[in-house]
Amino acid sequence: MNTAEIDTFAARLARFTDKGLTLDDAEALADKLVTRDRDNDSRRLCLECAHLQGVGRWGCGNWKQAAICTRPTDAGLAHVLVVMPQHCPGFKEHMR
Repeated sequence: MNTAEIDTFAARLARFTDKGLTLDDAEALADKLVTRDRDNDSRRLCLECAHLQGVGRWGCGNWKQAAICTRPTDAGLAHVLVVMPQHCPGFKEHMR
């Protein structure tokens, strides 16, 4: 990894653990994202989104634009969705 990739990796590691992932899971996921970035894959994770709410029990603060549900009470997100690369119309990059 170059310097920029290392900085991004460290920022992601901090974000992912702050949002409730274990250190091992956060490291593995951040490592996969290095490859994603190198491949110019435009998909993103909910964990990278500024609209992700909560720690461990996540919700989408932009549920309507993201089109994940029809009521805010249903805006809870499963772990598998939060860590899945996807194209989301409501995505907004979390600023590091």
